[in-house]
Amino acid sequence: MTNHTAAILRLEIGQANKTIRPGKLALHAGSNPKGESFGFTNFYMTRNGEPVIPVVGEFHFSRFSYLHWEEDLLKMKAGGVHVVATYVFWNFHEEEEDVFDWSGNRNLRHFIDLCAKLELPLILRIGPFCHGEVRNGGIPDWVFRYPLEVRSNDERYLSLARRLYREIARQIQGTYYQEGGPVIAVQLENEYMHAGAPLDAWGYSSGQYVTAGTEGSAHLDELRRIAEEVGIRPLFFTATAWGGAAVPEDGTLPMLAGYAYTPWIPNQPPSREFLFQDLHVTPAEPVNYDSQEYPVAYCEMAGGMQVSYKARPYVPAESVEAMTLVKLGSGSNLLGYYMYHGGSNPIGRKTFLNESGLPKITYDYQSPLGEFGRVGDSYDRIRAISLFLQSFGHLLAPMGTVLPAGQEQIAPEDTQSIRWCVRQKDGSGFVFLNNFQDHVDLPDRRLRIELDTPKGKVCFPQTGELSLRSGLGAILPFNLELDGLMIVSATAQLLARLEAGDETVLVFFAHDGMEPEIVLRKFSVSEVGGEECHGVVEEDEANWILRPAAGRQYQIRVKTTEGKTVRLVTLTRAEALQTYRFDGLWGRDTLVISPSHLVMRDGQLICTSPGQNEVTLSLFPAPSPSAELRSSAGVLQAAAKPDGGVFQTYTLDFAAYSPEMTLHSPSDRSVLVDVPADWPESVPDVWLRIEYDGDVAAAYLGDRMLTDHIHFGQPWEIGLKQVRHELENHPLHLSITPLRRGTVHSYVNQAYVERFEGVEIAKFHNIQAIPHYAARLWMQGK
Repeated sequence: MTNHTAAILRLEIGQANKTIRPGKLALHAGSNPKGESFGFTNFYMTRNGEPVIPVVGEFHFSRFSYLHWEEDLLKMKAGGVHVVATYVFWNFHEEEEDVFDWSGNRNLRHFIDLCAKLELPLILRIGPFCHGEVRNGGIPDWVFRYPLEVRSNDERYLSLARRLYREIARQIQGTYYQEGGPVIAVQLENEYMHAGAPLDAWGYSSGQYVTAGTEGSAHLDELRRIAEEVGIRPLFFTATAWGGAAVPEDGTLPMLAGYAYTPWIPNQPPSREFLFQDLHVTPAEPVNYDSQEYPVAYCEMAGGMQVSYKARPYVPAESVEAMTLVKLGSGSNLLGYYMYHGGSNPIGRKTFLNESGLPKITYDYQSPLGEFGRVGDSYDRIRAISLFLQSFGHLLAPMGTVLPAGQEQIAPEDTQSIRWCVRQKDGSGFVFLNNFQDHVDLPDRRLRIELDTPKGKVCFPQTGELSLRSGLGAILPFNLELDGLMIVSATAQLLARLEAGDETVLVFFAHDGMEPEIVLRKFSVSEVGGEECHGVVEEDEANWILRPAAGRQYQIRVKTTEGKTVRLVTLTRAEALQTYRFDGLWGRDTLVISPSHLVMRDGQLICTSPGQNEVTLSLFPAPSPSAELRSSAGVLQAAAKPDGGVFQTYTLDFAAYSPEMTLHSPSDRSVLVDVPADWPESVPDVWLRIEYDGDVAAAYLGDRMLTDHIHFGQPWEIGLKQVRHELENHPLHLSITPLRRGTVHSYVNQAYVERFEGVEIAKFHNIQAIPHYAARLWMQGK
């Protein structure tokens, strides 16, 4: 349902700026041998002395093939991740007592070295208790045969923790940031004093749990003493701080979580995760530390959710984008996604290593990058926000949150109130709007925003009203000085800033249904448009009012009173979600718009296109006339450059390939899939997309389970490149356990007997083989 009357949102911004002071972590700054540095205030992190809002992505190395770690770390980097976080699961490395395994997919040092190579800082989460939905929360079964209390200062437990930490210290020696390595931080334990995990080693009945701990910071302090004693000395430590968890006061960054689709809450009501608040002053829930002494930092903001047998939530990509926007508006200055990259649990020597009630193998998590490297819709949404933070995060980071009256009283079920807030400093800032709520459909909105600021009145739009569609959010600038231009307001969202020669390009994008408008103060502008003006330009006494045409082929050229040329490009939202930024590509910082998936590797652009053999790529800056863009596969051609556009577009056509599968179905519940392994050179991967009805499913290759799937209403996808070498010898066996609809009758006849009356549903509907085309692009000449 659409509101027919526009809401007028008013806010007076007269309060003082956010108070920035050193905070509790000020002494935990550090530099590497190159002179690069990390540091802290009480409100934000710094990188090389400048405010920064990092994006952290969780990727569990031991749940993914080590042969493809580098490829997927590059995907993370291209997706806007600045820092990687990973668990070191104790039971993955010491399943049998005194037998440590750091080989293959468990090779922590190799993973760290790749992060160093790719210049990705790293946070290690080393336990001993990790949870992470693995068996016993990561504590090996054999530990429980000893008379000791886990997660405590029991000397027998601490001696095991010391031995584990010593082994980890050996693996990571020389890799700390201050030594030139990537490791900036270490988390000890996880959710201590807040949560345990199923005690699967017990093995008799469900409901037995590993303790959550009882000794508060004293236990974490003891773990830190042991860690430092064996040589684990990062710039700083981190602690999961939600739910009343224990947080050491010294040298530790408290980190938070935000989940909206949670298997652990039956019949979950709408959550408060999509409501604005000032998190720095009033955390979302009670915490055991002074929140105003540390930046608001999230290490577990939902990048998806793992389905379990009893709870099967579907997490829409819109929710990941909306939660990110809300946390930013609420003052978060570090965004950490759990999970950012899903994976597969290894199969142990004695048992599966999954937590009971969850899939045995798959830990896809519906995350931006999935179990086999699947690229999901949330990947694009996170990348668009990260692009904004890369160019403008240093401006946003010091800005405090200003909540309009009534925002803190909005209930999650409220579909009438508009959710919005402001972050500002010195009367400049950003308006944050959110029109998404989990488990509730919010209506389309018509609204007008009026701000009274120390720099004058600001309206969105200048006259009339704007539309905000259901499920969308926006970050809109006001009174922002960029490259000599004073942007009074914009109903288009900033995406990126790039320099090209002696000119600057500011890239905005228009949200669907929201007419883009950019208002510039006349005193900052000497000239607007000329022939390079695509859109409507109006003026009043104080302002130039630009209504740009949206699309990469359009621009408006503006010259500042200081004589600098600034080109304003307004993309469509669809184009913004296809935009990548690669710094140093072919010797320059480059924006690329493409529906394909892109990474930069060794000075080349790797383009991967799932299922589509025709690809477009639009580059800014355009290659110089003396250079030629070349491709390792397919036919690459430059399209005619649209008049006035700043992007150069290319088409890349691959020879179409259709894998000739053979399907044999012994029953509705099983199918044997023969997939050819002789893929053409331009196809490095083939995926199966499986639509079925049933309860759970599993894929077997030879004598082992490759992966499994708990049905939750979405297709099942399996990437085959990791097992391509086995496809010639074995068909892939797909098996469904049926979903029962009916009644179970039970009785005792010397033994307990069950009889089912009803329908068992197990049926494959469609199995597709989808080729992933790929090519390397490089620049020939200058």
